[in-house]
Amino acid sequence: MLNSFSILSLIVAIPFLGMLFTLAAKEAENGKTNNVFNVAVFAVISNIIMILRVFMLVKLNEPGLHLIEKYNWMKKPNIDIIFGVDVLSLMMLLAIHIAFVIGFVGIRNNYKKQKTLMVFSLLFLSMVNGFFISGDIFSFYMFFEAMLIPQFLLLGIFGNIKRKEYINRFFVYNMVGAILFFTAVVLLFNYHKGSLGLQQLSLMNLSNRLEYFIWGAIFISLLSRIPVWPFHYWISSVDSNLRNPMVFIISIIIPLTGLYGFIRFLPQTLPQVLDIVILLLQIISVITMLFISLIGYINKDRQYKLFSYITVYYIMYLLGVLTGKEDILLNIVYSLFSYLLIVTCLEIFSYYLYKEQSEHSVLDDGMLCAYPRLSIVYGFVTLAAVGLPLSSLFMSNFLILSNLLADNIQMGIIMLLAIIIVSCALLNEFFRLRDFEKWNANGVEIKDINGKYFALMLFVCFCLMMSFVKPLWFVFVF
Repeated sequence: MLNSFSILSLIVAIPFLGMLFTLAAKEAENGKTNNVFNVAVFAVISNIIMILRVFMLVKLNEPGLHLIEKYNWMKKPNIDIIFGVDVLSLMMLLAIHIAFVIGFVGIRNNYKKQKTLMVFSLLFLSMVNGFFISGDIFSFYMFFEAMLIPQFLLLGIFGNIKRKEYINRFFVYNMVGAILFFTAVVLLFNYHKGSLGLQQLSLMNLSNRLEYFIWGAIFISLLSRIPVWPFHYWISSVDSNLRNPMVFIISIIIPLTGLYGFIRFLPQTLPQVLDIVILLLQIISVITMLFISLIGYINKDRQYKLFSYITVYYIMYLLGVLTGKEDILLNIVYSLFSYLLIVTCLEIFSYYLYKEQSEHSVLDDGMLCAYPRLSIVYGFVTLAAVGLPLSSLFMSNFLILSNLLADNIQMGIIMLLAIIIVSCALLNEFFRLRDFEKWNANGVEIKDINGKYFALMLFVCFCLMMSFVKPLWFVFVF
C-alpha cells in the first residue's frame, strides 16, 4: 500500500527536530534544564501519538510492509530509499519510545550534562526509527551504522568506563561488522543490478558461493551486536560498567537491532549444508547463556545481574528466531515489547536506589522498606521479569521453550536452567532490598518517588498486564 502522506518520514524527523530544538534551548542559571527536558519528552510523546496513528492505518493481519514511502536517492546508479512498516517494526518502535519516556522522566533531576545527554539520545532515537522503518537494504545499512555514532559519543561522555581498551574493543568489533555489512551491500547491488527490498533478501536461495558469502557477512555483522560468545565480552565490559540509565537503555537497544536483522534477513529455506552451522551457533548460545547466568547469580553488582538477565533473554530470542517459525517470530516480537519495558524500569529503579544510597551514605540492604511506592512497582516488574503471567513475556517463554525442547531436549534444558538462574538472581536482589531486618536508615529522612512518577509506573504495569491479555490491546482502545 503506497502512502501519499509521509507519516513514516515524520517518525524519523520528529526526534531529529527535537534534537535541534534541544540544542537551541537555554539552561537556567541555577543549572536546571527544564526547557531541555520538556522539549525532549514532547518530541518522544509526539512520536508515540504518530506510531499509534500508524497502527490505526495499517491492516495488521496482512503480510508485507504497509504505508510504503519511496524516494529516489540516485538515478545513476539507480538507488531507491524505501520506508515501510508492519506489526513487527511497529511494536518495536512503540516499545522503544515508551522506554525513552520512562528513561527521561527517571533522570529528570540529574542535571549533570543533561542537555548533551538529551541531544544525543534524540539523535539515536531518530536513527533507530529510520532503522525499523527501512524497507530496502541501503537505508537499512545506513541507519544500522548511523545509530552507532550517538552511542559512541554517549559512551565516551557518560560511560564512566575505567579501562579504555573496552571502548576500543567495542569500536573494533562494530567496525568489523560495518565493513562486512558494507561489502555485502555492495555485492548485493551488483548481483541484483539495483536496489533490493528486505523481503527479497529473505527469499535468497543460497545456491552459489556469492550468495553464501553475502548471507554470511550479514549474519556475522548482525551476530556481533548480540551478546553471544565471543561478542559477549565487549558488550559485558561496556554495559556492566554503565551508571547512567539513559546510556544503558540505549546500549540494550543495540542488540535488539541485531535480533531484528535476523528476523528480516534469515532465509525462509536454509540448505542442509548450513545445519551444522546453526547447530554450532545453538551450542555456543546455550553455553553462553549458562555461563553468563551463573556469573550474574554470583556477582553482587546489581548492574551485572541485570546485564546477565538481558543477555540470557536476548540469546533465547535469537534461538527462537533461528527456528524460522512465523508464529514464534510474532510471539517473540510481542514479548520483546514487554521485555524492553521491564528492563528499562529495572534499570531506572536501580539508578534511583543507587543515587539515594550515595546521597544518604547507607547500605542498600532493605532499602525498599523506606520506599513503599517504589517497592510496589519494583516488585511487580520483578515478578513480570521472572516470567510470571503478568506480561506477554510469559507466553514467549512458554512457546520458545516448548519448541526448543521438542527440537533438542538437551539444549532446551540448559536454556531453561539459565533462565531459572537469572530469575533467581533478580528475586534474590528484590528480597535483599526488601529485608527489613537489615535496613538501617541511621535517622536519615528518605523521600519516596513522587506521585506523578508513581502514576507513570502504575500505567507501565497496566500496559504489561494488558500485553498478556492481548498484545495489541491498545489498537482497539485507541
